[in-house]
Amino acid sequence: MTVYVDLLFLNNFCADGALLYCAVKTVKGEAKLWRIALTALFGAVLGTGYSIFGLYYTLPAALDIFIKYGVAALLPLLAAKFKKKRTYVLCSLAFVGYMFAFAGMLTALFARGEAGGEGDLTYTYQTLPSGLLVLGAVAFSFGAVKLVRALSKRRSVVALVYPCKLYFRGKEISAKGFADTGNRLATSSGKPVAVADRALVYRLLEDSLFTGNTPFEKIGVRTVNGNSEMKVFFIEKMEIYCAGRVNIIENAAVGVSAERLGEYDLILPHSFTEEGEEGKEGEKGI
Repeated sequence: MTVYVDLLFLNNFCADGALLYCAVKTVKGEAKLWRIALTALFGAVLGTGYSIFGLYYTLPAALDIFIKYGVAALLPLLAAKFKKKRTYVLCSLAFVGYMFAFAGMLTALFARGEAGGEGDLTYTYQTLPSGLLVLGAVAFSFGAVKLVRALSKRRSVVALVYPCKLYFRGKEISAKGFADTGNRLATSSGKPVAVADRALVYRLLEDSLFTGNTPFEKIGVRTVNGNSEMKVFFIEKMEIYCAGRVNIIENAAVGVSAERLGEYDLILPHSFTEEGEEGKEGEKGI
């Protein structure tokens, strides 16, 4: 019997890493790749060493099972941190369950039967270790899940982005606004405030921003960096196009953001996009 130690080690490492990752994610644990990789490396060393040991020595069946499944129960404990013992036990059970599934898959895919003889189970396919194939399949599956979640999240964000038009002293500026339920800024009179990017404010106000001809008020703003003040001015009108209608906010309050807003020009109060009392009076169909 020929044993390729390098392929055996690589096969064990890839399989252990993939199955540990699946087990930790199954119990919703924190899957840190570096920790799982080190645990898989430890498991691969033990697995390869025990396989070579088994070529020269034969242990009683009960002891052999105890060692194999004892190691299987130990590896999840090293692969992640568990706040509860119950979670660790479930992770170990999941790991053993995936091991059984992996072994069954290997038997189904890689066993080669010979006429008049017994099936010979190999662990390579087209010179690739089967563990590496499993690792690739697991990585692809979890990568696909992450991609779908990212696209879903992006879609929900895009659903809250609305085309806007701002009107100030005869000037009309188009902008892209994001409706944020976390924007609860309001003027001293309780009027909701839309936060605007500085670049948008410069385009809208131009020279009047520096001549002092534009009245404004200051409101308190609380951020992670502490308390600060924001300048708020008023424009004649803001149009927000959403859900097949246009919400018109008369005498809209606009605050000047101290930081760039990124891909949006405005952070809108959520009330600006609702069919509320403020937008009803000037609302028109499109």
